[in-house]
Amino acid sequence: MKKATLPLPLFFSDLAITHRLSFLLCHSLQTPWVFKQTMTPESPVEIPEITGMVASYLEEKDLSSCLRVSKGWRTTFLPHRWRVIRVGTKSSKYSSIPRDSPRYRFGPHPTDIYRYRHLIFDLSLYGDTAGLDKYHYSNVRKLTINYEYGAEDSEREVFLELTEMFPLLTHLSIQMVELTSPSWLALSVHPYITTLSLCNIEIKETDVAKFCTVCTRLTVLSMHTVDVGNRLIPDGAVFNSLGALDIKDDVLDTENKLDLILRCPNLQYLSWLDYTSLEDNVPPSLSPDCIQRGCWPHLQCVDISLPFQDTDVASLLEGIGDGCGKLAKLRLNGCFVGERGSMALRLHFATLVELCLVECPFVSSSTFRDVLCSCSRLEVLVAKSILARDIVTGGPWVCQRLRDLRICFVFGEAEQDLQQDIFERLSTFTRLERLEMYNLEHESQEAHRLEFRLANGLGQLASLKQMTEIGFGDLGTGAYIPQLGRKEVLWMLAHWKKLRCILGTLNREPKEDHSLKVALDILGIKVNLPSVTVVPPESGSEEDDEEQ
Repeated sequence: MKKATLPLPLFFSDLAITHRLSFLLCHSLQTPWVFKQTMTPESPVEIPEITGMVASYLEEKDLSSCLRVSKGWRTTFLPHRWRVIRVGTKSSKYSSIPRDSPRYRFGPHPTDIYRYRHLIFDLSLYGDTAGLDKYHYSNVRKLTINYEYGAEDSEREVFLELTEMFPLLTHLSIQMVELTSPSWLALSVHPYITTLSLCNIEIKETDVAKFCTVCTRLTVLSMHTVDVGNRLIPDGAVFNSLGALDIKDDVLDTENKLDLILRCPNLQYLSWLDYTSLEDNVPPSLSPDCIQRGCWPHLQCVDISLPFQDTDVASLLEGIGDGCGKLAKLRLNGCFVGERGSMALRLHFATLVELCLVECPFVSSSTFRDVLCSCSRLEVLVAKSILARDIVTGGPWVCQRLRDLRICFVFGEAEQDLQQDIFERLSTFTRLERLEMYNLEHESQEAHRLEFRLANGLGQLASLKQMTEIGFGDLGTGAYIPQLGRKEVLWMLAHWKKLRCILGTLNREPKEDHSLKVALDILGIKVNLPSVTVVPPESGSEEDDEEQ
């Protein structure tokens, strides 16, 4: 996303005038010289807080322009210009560019990099780096190395001198690099590396022990498609310092992945994704009683995208915390959450802040009812289609901190009167900023949904003063189109002053739809497809007129 650009000349000139006036005032009052020297800097760019704030909004070309304004600006903005550097050769999609073409390479010139290497904080080397990985970078904290394109074997030996070249390195990302045994040994002796990211790496079986030695010093480990042969972790290895683990991998089998996770008793963040299992819908098999209750006492954030069975989901959730729950954020995708999984989820109701259960079959409507009635700390809830009759039978909803709600209420033929009850309960979420009523799983498409009509109780949502985004209908299927009238659109604009986005078509008549979009665009409100069709209200509806 392109960063916003500030109007620098006008911004700094106005501030400079203020400081000039202060300087003249000191002369008029005959202020002693010593006092004038202790005043605030004459130029606002000399104030570190202002410089850092302005530089964070500027792109590389804008920072380069700032260096040419004056000597003072060059001294001030030079560290920001060289803080993050990406250099190397184009990726495979630019393979049509000749290697001897200037466009084949990107990033600063090697001579400039050598001159200002002491200012670099984040360095990324891609492909043929022309010997840049032989320099000494005294202040680099983050290093990314990707030798997929055009690297020579000699350039891969950067890891052998890693400590000497990058003495203060803490974050290392390695992509498409064949590491040798001496390279793993050099990684294991670096004193400051705490974060390691591996992508498309093959670890030989003879180097697995060295890899485990590296992991014993890490606090964050990310593995994306890492091939380690038959077994990843040797017996007896434990990673007590590892607090965050991210596995996006279709090479390791489930047993090896779980073995790695079980060796991390102090985990606080876990992300476990297996795209192959999701696409094939092949449920992984876990050994019975392989997860002990409370084996991850500190785990707070879990993101799992695997077709786990109900018993496996229950085992995972029961293994988190010290017996009374610990989770703050939970996202399950493709898991089969049944009765036992729902019971295990209740252990964490008191601490849940974010809950996302998308494409999780068999989650009952009563489970989401219990979530809304019990999770007082909940701020984000993403759920499936649920039956309105099961939702309204419980006690009051206690999620007063809810900011983001994505859910689909389904009504039967004789349950339209329950819409008033749903609107009444939604009106208690006064901090709500995002409300989407999509049918996320495209089920029960012929059933009735919550209609955002004034006659159905929409007026009760006037208390949602923080609303910024609202959406309706099915995502692109067109199976369900809400009957939203022009009165409802005007009502939303009148009561939701912070509204900035409406997802859906505003009117089925092209001219009316275009005029509404133009008017909303003037007000700074985005209208995106698909989901809502607006129809003009009936002229004879006195009930709508009274509510409006």
